[in-house]
Amino acid sequence: MIARGRRRGNGSQLATYLLNKADNDNVRLFQIRGTSQPNDLRLSLLEMSLTSELTKSDKGLYHAQICPAYGEDKRMTEADWLRAVEIWEEETGFTGQKRALVFHEKNGRIHLHCVWECYDHERGIMKSDSFSRLAQDRARQRMEREFDHQRTSIRNPNRPIMKEYLTEIWQQTASADDFMRTIAGKGYVIASGTRRPFMVVDKTGQSFDLVRYLDGIITKEVRERFKTVKLPREAVAIEAVRKKAQRAKAISNDNAKDEQNREKVYTMQGRFQQQADQSQEQLKKVVAAMDAKEAKKKAIQEKIMQERLERAKRFRENEQDM
Repeated sequence: MIARGRRRGNGSQLATYLLNKADNDNVRLFQIRGTSQPNDLRLSLLEMSLTSELTKSDKGLYHAQICPAYGEDKRMTEADWLRAVEIWEEETGFTGQKRALVFHEKNGRIHLHCVWECYDHERGIMKSDSFSRLAQDRARQRMEREFDHQRTSIRNPNRPIMKEYLTEIWQQTASADDFMRTIAGKGYVIASGTRRPFMVVDKTGQSFDLVRYLDGIITKEVRERFKTVKLPREAVAIEAVRKKAQRAKAISNDNAKDEQNREKVYTMQGRFQQQADQSQEQLKKVVAAMDAKEAKKKAIQEKIMQERLERAKRFRENEQDM
């Protein structure tokens, strides 16, 4: 499951993005809560973002995405989606805030966009998101446990190897294109992130902060190298990598099945050959037995004929003596 969010402003632009049907197979407004325009997403987000003018902040909205893994999204009921939103609110501190929920469906996969107003009307300040990443991880883990979804790895067991490899390739290449082209051979993809500007997605579909995997390199250096490169969004890159992994797994399973079928065919052929050899041996034994029986019968007939000839000879000799 992917569950991430960040502070942002410009509610009008966000509404345009959320209602854009060109990039999605289906867009559905799920819920608007607490605004004066419960049926108009654009006006509701504008209303929610304008409260930032009551403070020094220019980011009055908190935008999050909840994206279950392939297949798991289809098992989610509307009650499950609302429960996921409640879990997010409990962990991030947005319970009771104005919110808007929009479903997007793309390539047969459903995910939910959630937007909250950041301004706390009771306290007159913006809600803090200082520990947003940790809160997001807690929310995701709770959702995965409660909905019995596949668990997302918390720690990367391959971190030392990844860090050494990516740092080495970074030092060996001079441009972002060369860097991305080289690491693509190992299944890595670079994307623009929501938590950090540059993320690296591994072949399993897990994403990590690229800068943290480049030893001795700071964000400014990475930004300079990638300044002319248009990167895919993190969620898009993860989706593409996971689809590729699924296709590879399906091909591998098909190949394994083909191999099993070939083994079955070879086994059956071996059995048929063994049975044929056994039948041939049995046939040889039967023929040999028949030949032996025929030879014995012929010998008996010859013996009988010889005895008859001898009796006839003795009979003629006796007649001559008389």
